[in-house]
Amino acid sequence: MDILAVSRLTTSLSSLLRWVHVLAAGAWLGEVVVVVFVLAPILHRVGPDRRGWFLETVFPRIFRLASILSVTVLLAGAGLYLAMSNWQLNLHRLVSGRWGLAILIGGSLGVGLTLFHFFAESRLEGVARAAEEETVDQPALVRRLTVIPRFGLAILILIFGAMVFAARGF
Repeated sequence: MDILAVSRLTTSLSSLLRWVHVLAAGAWLGEVVVVVFVLAPILHRVGPDRRGWFLETVFPRIFRLASILSVTVLLAGAGLYLAMSNWQLNLHRLVSGRWGLAILIGGSLGVGLTLFHFFAESRLEGVARAAEEETVDQPALVRRLTVIPRFGLAILILIFGAMVFAARGF
């Protein structure tokens, strides 16, 4: 393959990765917005007799979708960074300018949020699956499912801000 063909392939792959990254990130943000502004208020309005069913039915699916979207965002973002860096892990580029720092901050927050999701929120998923059992403290679970997504939303907004800054250079 000549150099021009490799350049076209890298440009096409970068465009695909950018679209996947942006769409998955938007879907992840949208999912958290729905949890914060729709599902959490519903949890407070639903009576205790229906709350367990709602928790067991809806929230495991929400957790699964968040897992898929967060991993997709991270993989596409890492691939995009590598494609933009000529397939070399250039750490100096991440700390030497405003663009790199914005990518580093946003990416680090994204990795941290994803790790939190897989290691801390996964425990909540198990409790939500057993929400109709008498041993589950539903009010405590509802509190956690109200507070944790709010922090997640705040972090996702910071990530979006950092990435918009990096993409547009404001």
